[in-house]
Amino acid sequence: MEAVRLLPQSKILQEWWQEVKENFWEADAKPQVLKLVKELMESTLKEELVLYTGRASYQRSDKIPIYRNGYYTRSLVTQFGLVTDIKVPTLRNAAYKTKVFRRYKRHQDIVEDLIEGIFLAGVSTRRVGESISKLLDTKVSHGTVSNIVKRLDTKVKEYRTKPILDEYQYLFLDGISLKIRYNNAYHNRRILVAYGITLFGERKFIGFIQAHGESSDAWESFINDLYRRGLIGKNLKLIVIDGAKGLRSALRLVYPLIPVQRCWAHKGRNVANYLPKRHQKECTGELKAVYGAKSRQAAIDAFKAWKKKWRRVSERAVACVENDLEELLCVYSFPEAQRKKIRTTNIIERSFREVRRRTRVFSCFSNKESCDRIIFAIFTYMNNRWKDRPIKQFTEFR
Repeated sequence: MEAVRLLPQSKILQEWWQEVKENFWEADAKPQVLKLVKELMESTLKEELVLYTGRASYQRSDKIPIYRNGYYTRSLVTQFGLVTDIKVPTLRNAAYKTKVFRRYKRHQDIVEDLIEGIFLAGVSTRRVGESISKLLDTKVSHGTVSNIVKRLDTKVKEYRTKPILDEYQYLFLDGISLKIRYNNAYHNRRILVAYGITLFGERKFIGFIQAHGESSDAWESFINDLYRRGLIGKNLKLIVIDGAKGLRSALRLVYPLIPVQRCWAHKGRNVANYLPKRHQKECTGELKAVYGAKSRQAAIDAFKAWKKKWRRVSERAVACVENDLEELLCVYSFPEAQRKKIRTTNIIERSFREVRRRTRVFSCFSNKESCDRIIFAIFTYMNNRWKDRPIKQFTEFR
């Protein structure tokens, strides 16, 4: 006799639960739940009408010339699925509006909140529709999801105007270019972004704004807005930037006394632009001995050795580092455990990768508002992920 093969316990439970879902929920429980939801809604609508008119359906009154006018049917997507053919009573000679659901509304608030929440969790509008459709067994189009997430416009406005606690010790500033369509043309817009690390080691995206470029005026307007909202800079130890001239000029006006650290990653790319291609990888790789040194003096010594070797190849590449060496080495005034995090703007750059991932499916934003919603969704998602998860290196040296 052939031996009976026993399934692992986890496999048995998995198959049992799948059978429960197929035989109980899909075949029996779910239709009954939808039927009960429909009956509850229709009963509530009838009671609501009784309260509005002051009399039951079979009662008549000459004093109040309001008459019932039959029903119309409609559907509503609920958290249990699609409820069809709901009988909604109507009145003659009365501007009556039910409070059970809004007119022309096709989704319960809880479903719209769910769609918005999935979008804020980093899922694209197309994927949101697919996920909800499978969950509720009803089709939710890409257009429907887009219309629902437009509710985020109010939250974007609140995000940009709410007060900022002056609790940041490190501030990172950078920008990303995105294409947006408006005035019947395609435009390159620069998204200016501020990210900070608090005194308690918590990391947050503080704000963002669309601009035509990274001019001094654009950065000054953005940074001034942060200052007016509360980021005065009493606890600010360092500002990390990519080296844009407009940004550096704006910082001199708004935060003139705060030390500035130039991003080593951006500097490495700039150096490579001044070198023949065959030398780029070796030359920029040897810069690691400068920014990875244990002390400021060791970094200066490493730079001198690097300069001596590479000025024969490109004086401009060496000058690119030497001209900004003071700000490139500013990081050595801070604890060694923190230096890796604050010597570049890579923290913001990583978030930009997520922006590009979300926007890869379309070549251009249809308008400025849709761009703001995507950026806000990504930053909200990341801020929520980082909540209550401080960076250890920034809590040990308070």
